[in-house]
Amino acid sequence: MQQHVPAWACALLMLTGEASAQGARTPLLDRADARMQIGAASLVPTLRGRWLYADHKLVVGRVQDVRVSADGTTLVAVVARRRWLGGGEIGMPVPLLRQADNDLTVSGTRETIRQIPLLRP
Repeated sequence: MQQHVPAWACALLMLTGEASAQGARTPLLDRADARMQIGAASLVPTLRGRWLYADHKLVVGRVQDVRVSADGTTLVAVVARRRWLGGGEIGMPVPLLRQADNDLTVSGTRETIRQIPLLRP
């Protein structure tokens, strides 16, 4: 039986990996990095402490922080995943999060949430 892994899960695997090579910093990259850091800082008060739900009101966990991804291109919500889903802190790309009524949601099943790798300290 073949399992289907959503595209966002594959993208998340790439986001949590380490950069393979560090290029020379330029003023343009520094400005882009500063804007990403400001974006992350501005979302922290809005997202921190909120519960994240997946499909069928599955409680994924509580948002702990918002960070910039390892490659510096995406904002990632750090979620303390519930123990029965594997525990630990996982990263959910902020563009995948949705507001439904008063709930913060992401598309995914119990199995796809369990497959998300833990964030590295």
